[in-house]
Amino acid sequence: MKTLLTLLSLLIITPAQAAAPAKEVLENDVPAEIVKELSPDIVVKVDGMVCDFCAQSLKKVFSKQDSVENIGVDLDKGEVIVDLKEGKTLSDEEIEKVITFSGYDTKKITRK
Repeated sequence: MKTLLTLLSLLIITPAQAAAPAKEVLENDVPAEIVKELSPDIVVKVDGMVCDFCAQSLKKVFSKQDSVENIGVDLDKGEVIVDLKEGKTLSDEEIEKVITFSGYDTKKITRK
């Protein structure tokens, strides 16, 4: 029951949240300025990602990948920012599979 209430509380959006402009949602509450200073390994343009719930679901799915060190989402740009663990890789096919599994479409994958 407690898990269900917690899940429901995540789905409730307050009027202030609904009126707020989209912002970057980052794993572990890492400030956006710090993530921008980092050089992300992969930037994925995602079609259909419009809210914080979308961002949270993508973060959760990407964070389950063994090769992912950190994940960020920029709702304004429609981008998922992926930092890989040192020496690890994540193929375009794996990225597309994760995005599709989450219910979105991959528009473009850029590697840096």
